[in-house]
Amino acid sequence: MAKASSKQPMRPPFPVESVPLELIDLDLRNSRFARDAQSQTDAFELMITTAGDDCLDLLRDLTRTGQMNSSDLPIVVTRDGRYIMMEGNRRLTCLRLWSDTELLNRTESLEKQFFSRAQRMVDDSAYSPPAELRVAVAPSEADADVWVERKHTGGAGGAGTVEWDAAMKDRRRARNDPTKASRAMAFVDLVSREYEDERDIQIALETVRSKRYTMIQRFVDRSVVRKMLGLDFSEGKMTFEYGPRSTMPIVRQVLNDFARPKAESGKTWARELDTVDDFKNYLNRYTELLPSNESEPHTPDKNDDQRTSENSPGSPHADSTPSKQGDRVDLKENTLEGIESEDERPPRPTPAREYIFRGLVLDKFTRRIQDIVRQTSLLNVKRQNDIVAVMLRVILEMTTYQFLMSRGRDVPRNLERSLKEAIKVIEPNASDALGAAEETSPLRKAFHSTTADSVRLTHYAVHDIHSGRTPSEVLTLADRYAPLLEEMNANMGSTPIQ
Repeated sequence: MAKASSKQPMRPPFPVESVPLELIDLDLRNSRFARDAQSQTDAFELMITTAGDDCLDLLRDLTRTGQMNSSDLPIVVTRDGRYIMMEGNRRLTCLRLWSDTELLNRTESLEKQFFSRAQRMVDDSAYSPPAELRVAVAPSEADADVWVERKHTGGAGGAGTVEWDAAMKDRRRARNDPTKASRAMAFVDLVSREYEDERDIQIALETVRSKRYTMIQRFVDRSVVRKMLGLDFSEGKMTFEYGPRSTMPIVRQVLNDFARPKAESGKTWARELDTVDDFKNYLNRYTELLPSNESEPHTPDKNDDQRTSENSPGSPHADSTPSKQGDRVDLKENTLEGIESEDERPPRPTPAREYIFRGLVLDKFTRRIQDIVRQTSLLNVKRQNDIVAVMLRVILEMTTYQFLMSRGRDVPRNLERSLKEAIKVIEPNASDALGAAEETSPLRKAFHSTTADSVRLTHYAVHDIHSGRTPSEVLTLADRYAPLLEEMNANMGSTPIQ
């Protein structure tokens, strides 16, 4: 006779309901956002700003198929008679957009970037948008969180579940306990709030947050950087010691620098800023932008007494306080030269470029492609330029092939068309006319530089039996397409490749 089990029965799944779309709200604390949204309008605009291309990928899929994914129900919780979307905010955004593309016209930049494409998808669709949505209703936010976090572990391009990047995961960890926020997340939150009306800063911040978040982590984790910029961090919150106005110039400069794929030396930022000396030398280039303790009074906090005692005469930290000379602050003392000044070695000279694709991370490509890129990056362009030129063409062909196949696209036989097709998948407006240099993305520049003649140079590297490419030509081509390789890696699809 079997013994009676003392185990509890399996918990039932969340109940499923069909809910009118007008009763469902976006989550104002969505992990994709750099800051909490203040309203439903703000949440919609933040979603389009941070994930606009992914939203349009999904909108295209919805308007073409006229069907939601039956195996992946959105998860909501009830609150004050309404439903809060815990999982499925991008889908809800797309359904709102399908019902009313005019929502994009509230903001000039969103209208310019997305309206015409969204309207074309809606006009070409054989289906009308739904009035209600089948959702799984979780009993609490904590119950929903379990499944939300488990779900975001893989990506399938914009039409599937999108994997959270480092910034989103960081924000998610601090969702229920703000004191667990990292310095990087606190810095992003601070800049988002204090400079909300500075559009150029917000654009640069979003670029860095979405593409080079680890650089924000490495930057603000350096104690010398925090001391120089006056960044106070405590219990998950960061503040400007010298106030937002006086700190804005250096914040703007740093974010605009990091928004570029590479430093002026041609190195990635991770290689450019590695040691403490690297960060010191970098900030010392912008002495005139650094804040001073006279520029703007700040609100006293509980750390003020500690800072005062640290900077009092005879304390070990007294020398790090900017010294006044008459009515001006000695900026040299307020630079990183006054911190860790025992290291007075001159900056390391930047050597001439001799390698391509150094430090390039292509972990979404096949192991063979990764090995080929890594081995090519070890070859000296000046001494082995013919081999590097041949491998450059091989790398471009193999990477564009895998990327386009992973996104379910046909692969042109012509390398020029393959490169342009890959660029347009990532940046649909790349074919638009070139603008000012500082406002034109690397992919758009690469698109317009990809001509039959320029690509033929890589063809000659393989088939010309008399002459090869010069090192400068190889370096130019590698620099042109390195951003594309990085973006293909970041936007790899999930269609199986036969």
